[in-house]
Amino acid sequence: MRRYLPYLFFIIIFIFIFLPPKNVYAQRIGSMGVAIPVEITEGEVNPGDILCSEEGGISLCSIPYATSIFGVVTQNPALAFEIDQPDHVLVVDSGSAVVRVNSSNGAIQEGDLVTTSVIPGIGQRADLTGYVLGIALESYSSDDIEAVGEILVALNIHPSSGVTSARSNLIASFRQGLSAPVIAPLASLRYLLAFAIAIMSFALGFIYFGRVISSGVEAIGRNPLASRKIQITVLTNIVITLVIVGTGLAVAFLILII
Repeated sequence: MRRYLPYLFFIIIFIFIFLPPKNVYAQRIGSMGVAIPVEITEGEVNPGDILCSEEGGISLCSIPYATSIFGVVTQNPALAFEIDQPDHVLVVDSGSAVVRVNSSNGAIQEGDLVTTSVIPGIGQRADLTGYVLGIALESYSSDDIEAVGEILVALNIHPSSGVTSARSNLIASFRQGLSAPVIAPLASLRYLLAFAIAIMSFALGFIYFGRVISSGVEAIGRNPLASRKIQITVLTNIVITLVIVGTGLAVAFLILII
């Protein structure tokens, strides 16, 4: 029996090496988070759609950078609570999920932030300050901006800043705060407070600046011999004015990004 062992070993090796391999196929998991059943109050949803929490309930997100992002519809979650209602769908808000996106705001590259769009339930690339759904783990591009594809997204719903310049950040944040006073009243109050502080800083700065210049000119006219000291005093007050305005803008910016 032992003399046949080398031949048997050779036959086994031959089978593993020369037999054609068989492909193994697996179903793509829709998400890697825990899914919960949610009732949809408006519209027909598909797996990968982005949902928002509105006053009337859960529905498809239909505005860019929506502040009320709730989660993503999934069909094949890794773990889910039991669902037995026909009008409920499984929704995940953490982990990773397959999300329906388009290229209406440009091609999506791996690592880009993904947010909501004007098309109900569809995501897009985020390039402004605002709420985002998460980070793209796959790339997507299409010449047809109305075409819809699917990519894997690492879900992390949060307000994002630093995507654009400081000027664009301020403008986008003010617009976002004014566009959603009902959905996110606390966030809107934060934006309005920052806007008020910025306006007050400019107003105080210009008022103080005008008074300093006016008093400086009058002082030089009354006492020309002390013009040097008066000019230094005026310049010092101008620097103080700029510091006041800059501090106000810095406080307003911090309110927006924190």
